[in-house]
Amino acid sequence: MDTVWRQKQDPEGGFTAFDSPIRQKRLEKGLAQKEVASRVGITRQALHSIETGRYIPNTLVAIRLARALGSRVEEIFPCWEGIDLPLLSGPFPQVEGGRRLVLADVRGQLIPYPVERLEEGSGAFVAADALLAGDGQAGGRWTLLSSASAIQRSAFLLGCDPGIGLLVERIAAVSRDRLRWVPCASEKAAAALRAGQTHLAGCHLPGGEGRNNVALAREALQGVGGVLIRFARWEEGIAVAPGNPMGVRSAEDLANPGLRFLNREVGAGSRALLDDLLQKQGIPGSAIRGYETMARSPVSAARAVAGGAADAALTNRACAQAQGVEFIALGASEFDWIVPQDQVDHPTVALLLDLLSDSRMRAEFAVLPGYEVSRMGTVAARFERESAVR
Repeated sequence: MDTVWRQKQDPEGGFTAFDSPIRQKRLEKGLAQKEVASRVGITRQALHSIETGRYIPNTLVAIRLARALGSRVEEIFPCWEGIDLPLLSGPFPQVEGGRRLVLADVRGQLIPYPVERLEEGSGAFVAADALLAGDGQAGGRWTLLSSASAIQRSAFLLGCDPGIGLLVERIAAVSRDRLRWVPCASEKAAAALRAGQTHLAGCHLPGGEGRNNVALAREALQGVGGVLIRFARWEEGIAVAPGNPMGVRSAEDLANPGLRFLNREVGAGSRALLDDLLQKQGIPGSAIRGYETMARSPVSAARAVAGGAADAALTNRACAQAQGVEFIALGASEFDWIVPQDQVDHPTVALLLDLLSDSRMRAEFAVLPGYEVSRMGTVAARFERESAVR
């Protein structure tokens, strides 16, 4: 299915708002924006801006709005100071000792990630939303650094494509929305999405009839439905030192006993590609020195080779070239986004999806080494609860 993604229009005018507490309460009561605005004494446009987080009203308007919706002010304007941050279960069991956290609201729950995970991808310090006290474990005391509005307008995108860093900068340049990129493997990103710990997940499992992006998305979107959006196709392979001193030409050459190899973590698409190639050659992972040693991202893998910590590592062409090392191609993978249906109207997610049709952004990605973006923004599959329509 090659339908190009487009935002939906709200029947009341403009693009739909994400499910903020105000909008949820209004829809529960079956009230139109115009009716609520009239009760509060503001314009419909002002109410729309409040619902989408673009405008924070004064105290009097907030009280009137709460009364119009039959709610308390704190119910429709979240204030998270004093609550305990959750210990993440599933794919991210803890905050890993980090004291600086970034936060976002995912389906009404405040989700924390350690800033260090974001900094792995950007290579620069990232501003935190909160500081943990004591030993840096969630569930303890913490200090909020960002406004509730900023946190509500933040969205997490988990995945390992380093090109996401360009999207983070693009969004920051055109809006107050914040895209928070947490680098991680495809399987881990999808598991976090299914656990309600992210707004979007990126994946690039090898194609074919086995475990692929569509199968992964179907599992992650059970019970909520959504879409799988094509982003880019990029070359995956092996980074080696300049001049290729170990003579690596293919996956089977990694079994050289004198070669120090750096793998990707379990669940990464590039690791799945390598495993497929090794299986076809009848080579067990145990025959490769360093097979169990893992890099968290293609960026860190290429850096390890550039710094001499490994002779060969799994990465993509763009990362290898950026680090000044050589690249041995093993194949190409589709990097797709798994998008839950109930997240497409979140303001940051909506802006991100809209950027897929921006010709300037496509042009920038097209010049990245090994990237092919002719299908960017097309719908690879739609999911209605349990099933996919392709």
